[in-house]
Amino acid sequence: MSLCSVSSTVLFEFYRGDDKTFNVSVVEDGTGDPVDITGWVFKSTMKLNPLTSPDDTDAPLQIDIPALSGAAAVTGLFTLTLPKEQTELLTPGVYFFDLQGEVSGAVSTIVSGRVRVKADVTRRTG
Repeated sequence: MSLCSVSSTVLFEFYRGDDKTFNVSVVEDGTGDPVDITGWVFKSTMKLNPLTSPDDTDAPLQIDIPALSGAAAVTGLFTLTLPKEQTELLTPGVYFFDLQGEVSGAVSTIVSGRVRVKADVTRRTG
């Protein structure tokens, strides 16, 4: 099951300090049929280098989505939001990113690749 299978190209880019929202559709590889993700939990992480940080303790961005339910989940749909409170702490550059889903102890990587965080100009604190 995957959204896409990209590992070395930049999947998307956004400005540091912005809220970034994605509508995710989980489908079966090969058929494109929607996957019922009711009860699935999702985790997403961004790291500058996954080889030097084997776990997520030092990852600058970590998103946890609790178990999903409802009509959207039955059709494989959910929203992933990267909140400004986390993105404003990122150093501009290219990061590794993935999104994993878990149900009944089984983990599936839905999408992985690179993300470009662009420097913002406006940085007011008040």
